This record gives sequence, C-alpha cells and structure tokens, in this order.
Amino acid sequence: MEVLDKDQFISYLKNAVDLIDEAEILGKELAKKNFDKLVFVGCGAPYRIMKSITYWIEKKCTQTRVFSYYPAELINQNPKFIDEHTVIIFGSYSGTTQEIVEAAKFCSKKTCYTIGITRLADSPLSLNVQRTLLFGDTKLGDYSRFIVTSALVSGFCIVREPENWDIHDKLLSSLRNLPEALFSAIKQSEQKIIEVTEQIASKKSMFVIGAGPMYHSAYILAFNSFIEMQWIHVTPISAAEFFHGPFELVDASFPVINLIDETDHREEAERVRRFGAKYCNDFINFDSKDYELIDIDDDIRSYFSVLVLDAATRRLMDYFSEATGHDKSIRRYMGKVEY
Repeated sequence: MEVLDKDQFISYLKNAVDLIDEAEILGKELAKKNFDKLVFVGCGAPYRIMKSITYWIEKKCTQTRVFSYYPAELINQNPKFIDEHTVIIFGSYSGTTQEIVEAAKFCSKKTCYTIGITRLADSPLSLNVQRTLLFGDTKLGDYSRFIVTSALVSGFCIVREPENWDIHDKLLSSLRNLPEALFSAIKQSEQKIIEVTEQIASKKSMFVIGAGPMYHSAYILAFNSFIEMQWIHVTPISAAEFFHGPFELVDASFPVINLIDETDHREEAERVRRFGAKYCNDFINFDSKDYELIDIDDDIRSYFSVLVLDAATRRLMDYFSEATGHDKSIRRYMGKVEY
C-alpha cells in the first residue's frame, strides 16, 4: 500500500497554490470586461469538482449566471445563450480527453472566451483555448483544479457582486492552507477507513449519499472510486431523493455511506442518518464537522466540506484493494479499447 508522505502530498499542490494570484487576477479582469456568464465543462471528477463550486455562485450571486455541462452534451445541445459575454472553463487532468478537446474546438468557433484548467501547456486542450491555467504534473489534479477554479471564480464574483460575494478574502487565504488541511483530514480518517474496510469490503453493492453540494463528492466516490477502481455496484444518491424510492432497497445488511457536510443542507443528511441508525447495521457516516482543519477560516469550512470528505474517503480504495485483491489500477476498457 502507498505510504502517505506529507511533504510529497503538499508538493503536489504547490503549483496550484502558486496560481491563486494569477487566477484571481484573471477572474477580476474578465468581470471588468462585462462577462456575465460562467460555463463549466468537464467529465467525471473534474465536472463534479467544478459543479460543487457552481453551487456557491448560485447560492450567493444574483447577477452572474452559471452553467455546467459534460462536453458531449454541450456540443449536442449547443446552448443559444453562449455569446461574447460568456466565459467557458474547461477542466481536464490530462488535457487529452477526446470529448473535452472536441468541445474546446467547438467553442473556439463562437464569440465566447475559453479557459483551460489542466496540467500541461502542450496538451490538445491547452492548444484549443484562449487562456490556460496550468497546475503542472501532479497526482492531485482534482484538488489542484479546485484551488485554481475557486480563485478564478472568487476574483470574478468579488468584482461583479462585492455585496453578495462576501467570502473572497477568507476564501483565498484558506485556499493557501488547503493542502495541509486535506492531508490532515486523510490522516484523521485513517483508523475509520480501516474499520469501514473490514466492515463492508466483502459487499457487492451499496449506496453513497450526499446532500446539496456533497452529492458531488458522493458521485466521485461511487463512480470514480468504487465502480471504476473496484468494480463494485455503487449508486450515488442525493439525500433529498433518498426517501423517494432508493431507501426501499436498504435493509439491515445493505451498506450505506452517508457524507455529511456543514452547509445549509446538513439537515437533509441528518434525516438520512436517523433513518440509517434505525434500520441499517452497515450504515456509515462521514461528517466533515468531525475534522480539525487548521488555518481554515470557520466561514469557509462549508465551502471546503466536499473536498475534505473526498480526501478522507478516497483512501478507502487503497484498503479495499488489499482486502479484495483487486488492484485499483486495473481497467477493462478505459484507455485500452476504442469507445
């Protein structure tokens, strides 16, 4: 099993932290040029990470419109609102994913402004956008993208809506401390991860539940971890939808992982927690409130909840790989066949 090294973990996010000022400045410049729409485009985890950020724009802003698309859906829908006042932000780890490169080329023929948040300058994505924010060669692309995208968005929103975007200074200072906070969350969850693995690693299906923006973390854990890396049948469920059908599948032995955040959606997750305590023996809660986040402003904890529990639970794949004998790097199709 991979040994976690704090210095190495933080070094993987150094380039992203170093980009905070550049991303903030770019966001401010775009706001001053009367851009009023932000469109986020990505696949898989990049899409979900950026989607968790759009939640805060929708919650706080009144003059900024925000949208999220998978690349193929953006091309096929071809939204009519995309114009010279639109910024389209593409997120991709490799910058080579076929669908996102095609979407960037598609948008290059429009009057919108395009940005690529990815690793390297010579990637196909980078070569097909007007501006890049490059977080370099790292194993922590999702967290790097979150840091850079948050700084970009905060710069944009503080200029467009200073009366509404009241978290700017605290957010940027906390972003600089996020690498240490994430590593700390991983270490704080280590014993629980071991216990959870022993409890449910033999199970072949389960739910992962999240409320509000935490649904995106549930989605990543279900699809990009359990399904992709372990071939286990796992369904991500919104806590708001759990009692409208999905809970009928739960019995005493059906595993449920409930991710609880610190946003205004917390009561939705608490309702699920109460149900699980009554009817399910394999009901597991991960609560971001349980984690000490040093040098993260209290007013920003809710903004970071998604990433904190993502970091805390991703370590499950290392322990599941050992318990199941299924190496997390094994793929049937991804990167192996034409699709």
